[in-house]
Order: sequence, then structure tokens, then C-alpha cells
Amino acid sequence: MTSAVAMRIDKNKYGSASNHYLTALFEVAEQNNLDARRLLKHCQIDPAAIGKPGLRVKTERLSRLQSLVWRLLKDESAGLCGMRLKPGTYEMMGQVTVHQPTLRLALQKGIAFYNLILTDNFVELDVQADEATLTINLPHPEKDHKYLFAEMALLAWHRYSSWLIASSIPLSKVQFNYPPPPHVHEYHYLFPGEHEFKCDKLAITFSAHYLAKQVKQSEGALNSFMQRCPLELFRQYKSDYTLTSDIRHLLSNDIESGLLTIDAVASMLHMTSRTLMRRLKDEGTCFQQIKDIVRRDRAVMLLTQRATPINLIAESVGFADPAAFTRAFRTWTGETPRKFRALHKEEAS
Repeated sequence: MTSAVAMRIDKNKYGSASNHYLTALFEVAEQNNLDARRLLKHCQIDPAAIGKPGLRVKTERLSRLQSLVWRLLKDESAGLCGMRLKPGTYEMMGQVTVHQPTLRLALQKGIAFYNLILTDNFVELDVQADEATLTINLPHPEKDHKYLFAEMALLAWHRYSSWLIASSIPLSKVQFNYPPPPHVHEYHYLFPGEHEFKCDKLAITFSAHYLAKQVKQSEGALNSFMQRCPLELFRQYKSDYTLTSDIRHLLSNDIESGLLTIDAVASMLHMTSRTLMRRLKDEGTCFQQIKDIVRRDRAVMLLTQRATPINLIAESVGFADPAAFTRAFRTWTGETPRKFRALHKEEAS
């Protein structure tokens, strides 16, 4: 199935990521005696952005920095795992798994591969009734600076699993063995689902029926996927056609004249609101989440690229009450719109 709306979407636009990841990677580079500022310049990142929580960074540039750190340290964990992961380890896991008939068998092969080169229980898969839980046991969690590797590991397994079966796998629960970090608002987009902190494990849980799904990718597609990593880790997997991409495009086009309602969008896509909600749930998202992402990205653009008054920005992204916009923006980015704009001006000056 194809869609004229989806066909018009620029697949190279991956959006932005929390400044937390930029700052953490910069600090990891410095701790390992790399010329961190030179790396930033190579990736077209302003060093003034380091340590500014309210600023966001283009995901393409962030992933380029992460790739450089991996390559220079010759370690895909950037030293955060406590045991070296030689460059190409993730891709080799892909080679071991991509030819398996089902996701269950692919995960079992991938888990066996990583447990062979790291520790016996680095990754575990537990299936109970209708739920599957994939747990990651870091060999040396004390070496994981700002939980950076823990997050990347969870993202890597979830994104790769979704890619294998060409379907976004909704997460019913994500467990973190640490307290909520300062950038916890980003988890709403990176790990959609219920979040639990200070747990005794680091794990993702999803419906076990996905384990029986057929692996739909080829070795050629794997090469392309791996070439796009780690960029692929910062986005939810989307197939060539998804309802999510259609809705996001419709909302983005309509935002200046007021965001469409779910009923209006459903009508435009020739389905009922109930069907739309059910299909979005299957894709691991919901209408409100898509709307929030569209609002956030437009608000960030207006705050950083124009001198538009904040009350008008609030109105342009669908908020009649500026105070409600401020509360929502703080949830999305961790900063108020006013502080976000001030931080951006400070960086640019």
C-alpha cells in the first residue's frame, strides 16, 4: 500500500534531539582524551550549545558525532559498557539475525551472539503469557556516563526489532534501573509506553505476539540500515507507508490555520475515529502524541528562527492560553519558551 501524502514526506528530516545527548557525548569524548571541540566543528555543532539543557540539536549532527566517537575509540559502546564492543559488532549481529524466519528466532540468535562476546546474560528474553520482556544487564553499569549506553542499548534492540518485521512495535512498559534523569521528558518520544524508574532491571516489554511476526528484511536492506546508524536509533521505525506519517503531514500543513481534530483527520483519511485510534495504537503511538510532536517542532522553529512574540507562537500552534502553551512546552523540552529563546540567543551571540 502506498500513499500520496507519505510519498511527499522528506525521509531525510529526522528532527531534533535533547541537548542531554550532545553534552553527554561531548563529556565522554573529553574523558577519553579526544579533541571534543574539533569533533563538534566537524559535525557543524556550535560548542556554545554544550551544557544548555533547553537547546535541541539536529539529530543528523548528533548521530554524526556519535559515529565519530565510536570510530575514534574503536568501541561501539564508547567505553560506557566496561567491555569493548569492536566496530562492526552491531552489524555482525544483524548478519546473524536477518535471515531468520521470525522475530523470536532472530532475537534468540542476536542475544546468543552478544552473550558470547560479552557476558552470559548481557541480554535476556523472557516470555510470560502474552508479554515478552527483553532485559539488558550491563557488565559495569558504574561506567555508563549519564546512562547514555543504557538508553542506546534499549533503543538499538527496539528499533532493530521493529525494522526486522517492518512494523513499529509498541512498548507496553519500559523499566529503568535508575531514577528519572533531567531529560526524562524526552522518553515520551524515544520510549513511548509506561515508564518505571528505580527498578531492579533495564528492560522493554511488548506484546509477545510480535515474536511470531515474519522477518521481512534482506541482507541488502540490512547494509542500508546499518549505514544509517546511529541515526536510526533516534526515531521510531516507520515503514514506507504509515498512518502516523500521513497524520503528521496533514497536521503540519494545517497548523497555521488551527490544528485539525481527530474526527476531521479520520474523515480526510476515509475512516472512522475509532479505526484511526486503533491503527495508531498498532503503530505504537496516538493522535495526541503526534499532535504534540508537530506542535513542539513548530514552536522550536519559531522560537529559534523568528522574533515572533510568545503569545502569538502559542496561538499559532493551537493554544488559546499562553500559560497552557508554557506548561506544554516545558513538558516537551524541559524549559519554558522564554528561557528556551534566551538560551538560543545566548548560543548564537
